Amino acid sequence: MAIALKEITGIHSARRTARPARTGLARMDLFTGLPDADLALLENRLPVVRWPRGAEIPDPLTRSDHVFLVREGRVAIFERAAQGHEVMTSILEEGSIWSTLGTTAATLAAALEDAAVSPLSGRAVEGLIARYPRLGRNLAANLSERVSALRETVALVSEMRVEDRLRARLHQLADRFGVAGPSGVQLRLELTHAQWASLVGASREAVTTAFSKLRGQGAIVVDGRSITIPWPVIHAHQQTIEERLAADAA
Repeated sequence: MAIALKEITGIHSARRTARPARTGLARMDLFTGLPDADLALLENRLPVVRWPRGAEIPDPLTRSDHVFLVREGRVAIFERAAQGHEVMTSILEEGSIWSTLGTTAATLAAALEDAAVSPLSGRAVEGLIARYPRLGRNLAANLSERVSALRETVALVSEMRVEDRLRARLHQLADRFGVAGPSGVQLRLELTHAQWASLVGASREAVTTAFSKLRGQGAIVVDGRSITIPWPVIHAHQQTIEERLAADAA
């Protein structure tokens, strides 16, 4: 533990004066199984890089051979499509990670709200895993979940109609970020139409039209940037998924 902490402290000591993040490591799946006493020590040693919403990505979060842990807020991850435009492939919340391990290419990312991120160098990760093998398993599980989510995203954005892509993305995000209410599941992501366009791989104009169609169908209720999917729509979507799974298993 001391070696790993020395590595973390030595590389990013200038960042240690940042105010503490709201979410503790003990509440994050990545650190499940690690001793509480060591987590408390690690909590005070991990660097925290503040990233205001809309600001350029800070230099410490562009480094190669690092793992980046979202401590606060939400961060969007992008990939550049063949046509040159950027597609938002993931929205990472507190406890999620992205990685540049094994590659020199910086990840395209943006802060969707004021965020805080802890960068861990590859060497620091190696030291922690050597001390706690469970952390290695947790890291692999976290990255496996990212790969699974990316496969789902590829399937969603392959839909021909923008309207269908948007509907599928809304249900995907509602399942992860939605808040249950009396009338349905509410999404409070505060995304602009340009960001929704990036999520579905379409133009802003096409997404605006798709939103209008979904509202007209009663598939969503929009109040500013808050979107609610009514319960009957949620239940119908779940039933469709169950029927598809049953058909695939037959």
